Amino acid sequence: MRELHVRISDEYFDDVMAVLDNYDVDCIIITGNEDKTLILCPLPTAAVSPVLDDLRQVGIGDESYTVMTKAEFVETPNFTDLRQQYSAAVRKLAKSELHAKIRDIQWPYQLYYLGTILSVIAAAAGLLLDQPALIIGAMIIAPQASSALAAPAGILLSDWELFVDSVKEQILGLGLAIICAALFGWLVRWTGFVPPGLVITQVELVGVRLSPTFLSTVGAIIAGIVGAFGYTTEQSTALIGVMIAAALIPAAAAVGLAAAWTAPVFGLGAFLLLLVSILAINLGAFLTLLAMGYQPDWRAADHSFRESIPSEQRLTVYGTLLLLLVATLSTGYLTATNIVFAQSVNQEMEMTLDQSAYTDLSLSSVQTAYGGPSWRAEPTNVTVRVSRTSNQEYPNLTKQLEGRIERRTNQDIQVTVEFTESQTVDSTSLAMRKGVLLIFSGYRVGIHTNRQNLNR
Repeated sequence: MRELHVRISDEYFDDVMAVLDNYDVDCIIITGNEDKTLILCPLPTAAVSPVLDDLRQVGIGDESYTVMTKAEFVETPNFTDLRQQYSAAVRKLAKSELHAKIRDIQWPYQLYYLGTILSVIAAAAGLLLDQPALIIGAMIIAPQASSALAAPAGILLSDWELFVDSVKEQILGLGLAIICAALFGWLVRWTGFVPPGLVITQVELVGVRLSPTFLSTVGAIIAGIVGAFGYTTEQSTALIGVMIAAALIPAAAAVGLAAAWTAPVFGLGAFLLLLVSILAINLGAFLTLLAMGYQPDWRAADHSFRESIPSEQRLTVYGTLLLLLVATLSTGYLTATNIVFAQSVNQEMEMTLDQSAYTDLSLSSVQTAYGGPSWRAEPTNVTVRVSRTSNQEYPNLTKQLEGRIERRTNQDIQVTVEFTESQTVDSTSLAMRKGVLLIFSGYRVGIHTNRQNLNR
């Protein structure tokens, strides 16, 4: 529920009251000096946006004294019927409320960059230790949600200063995160706090961030959708920032660790994963805001998109939009090629293990490095983990997989097969063993009892 406070000149009084009467809104009218009138009226949250739009059409603009506050309790003659009328509508914020909320959730730049540094160091430590708890903690303190949601909101609210500042904040913040993660990784490696022979890509939590995948892209888009929906409604937003940071901070930490370990292929894949995540979050938030009815003012007004941008900001805004367009197209192409590569690897793996010679093997996981355009000289690493029920050797499996994947992808591939032992216990024999054990245990108890009786 909301309470609207609007102070108007007497010349607008009849028009404003006609709008409020049209919605059956109960009002309190306070007449003041200088031909000014203060009107106070309670509104359901879903009714705020249409009421404000109608008030602006009769001449109540941004320069007027308008305040919207939360109302904890309302009891007026018509409010119950008014609330029932809007009970089925999504209680989204009005554009002015959304604008104020986006501005309010933005961190001061000192705290934003400090929070970014602390969160990425915690994430880097969690990756090196293979500890999910540290990574979760890094997500909680990360401030990236404020800037990731401000850019799409700035476009739809025609606040181009907010849009440009948000994009700049995202670039500088994630760039700083990569540098700090690289320095932290180099420090712990140089001082010996991690084993000197550690292969960074063999750490499990690092290995899942070798390159972007279809599922990671979907997850980032959903993070943007949930973020936009949460911040434009009255739903809880406590965990939304965590979901957005989950797609960004560990990926930024992985890029920094790749630089510290001088692993260019891993660094490229992790950096591409980071770019895909941040662009997908912004795109998901933008499309969600559009779907919820937040249309830019220039589409409804008489002026064009160009006229909606202040003349002194046009060069900066156009440059920022061009940068985003180039980044989106290039990142999309590289990600698509990597997804096709990973899909080809998975299909060849499945076809190979379906052969009769490998019926005793079960596929556990497939880990692929970045497999985009083959511009590098070294082969692309593919690590396959399979489970076997015996110590039987499969000497031809690695070569067969390499040959099949190379023919399909036209790339130089290096396959590593890791075996894990598994054993299946027959349920019938296990039940028989349990029965024998129970009989034998009872017999021992009986003997022990007899001995006790003899001693007496």
